[in-house]
Amino acid sequence: MDDTRAISPSLRPATSADAEACVALWVAACAARDGQAFPGVAERARPKFDRSISWFVAEQIDGTLGGFVLATAPGSGLPSDPTDAAVRGLLAIAPAAQGQGLARALIRHVTDQLPELGHPRIVLHALLDNTAALRLYESEGWEAVGEPFEHSLLGRPMRTYGRDLRAVE
Repeated sequence: MDDTRAISPSLRPATSADAEACVALWVAACAARDGQAFPGVAERARPKFDRSISWFVAEQIDGTLGGFVLATAPGSGLPSDPTDAAVRGLLAIAPAAQGQGLARALIRHVTDQLPELGHPRIVLHALLDNTAALRLYESEGWEAVGEPFEHSLLGRPMRTYGRDLRAVE
């Protein structure tokens, strides 16, 4: 079942007024994923909003923030990232809104837009123990790139995943 059609009308381009709500959602989603909050998560996320090239939010029916996705320009990720790849830096879904297709809708929306902005590829960096996210990325055509590495804040294994956007239809 493809839930993105029902969710898509609630997607809109984000504005600077959305930044703090998105940071708060990022912190809450990370704490839910990790079973606890870690210091430094908000501080690491906040500068990415100023560097975004593509940023969308999903509003729920009651007007609350259900999720967001943010991509930054090539060169804003890790030194090992392909030099022409935009970076899907942040994706968060409110814990209460998970399982509704928002993550898939947001990922599709940003990957559909980036080729129009001149970006032929995109990468993301995912925790290897976040199996639900990895299943989603792989089902959307993302492929593991390179060797696993350690998350600099959490000390957990991560891996880069990439996608050729020239093949997006």
